[in-house]
Amino acid sequence: MRSAIIFVIAALLTGCARTPDAIDGLVADLSSTHGMWINGYSLDIRLPNTASTEQVVEQVFKQAIFDTGRATPPVSGKVTSYKILKTRRVYIPNDSQSDTYTAVLVETNFGQKIILLKPGSTWWCRYYDANRIYYAKPSA
Repeated sequence: MRSAIIFVIAALLTGCARTPDAIDGLVADLSSTHGMWINGYSLDIRLPNTASTEQVVEQVFKQAIFDTGRATPPVSGKVTSYKILKTRRVYIPNDSQSDTYTAVLVETNFGQKIILLKPGSTWWCRYYDANRIYYAKPSA
């Protein structure tokens, strides 16, 4: 009986586990900066807090101009096509506070991007190239 219970618990835990993806890598990288990542450029999207993720992403791509001259091949301009692949809530701790964001993995004509969203008086948004994330290495 006891081994059957252990087997069921192990099966449930294994079934719930998922392989880390680009969003996990981004969260790990940003978390390791102790809040310094929040400094820098971000978009302010003027939509109500009740706007859907899809509406906010659409506005991000209407406003954002990508210039990835260091990419191979170099790309520049606006996103002309995209598809949302994943959306999930993420928690990014820092030294002074902790924030929850919506992370959106998107396939675009410029490759995969990750958009972080947070509602406020406007929607705070920042986007990242999913292929340029340097996954945090475990400490030895």
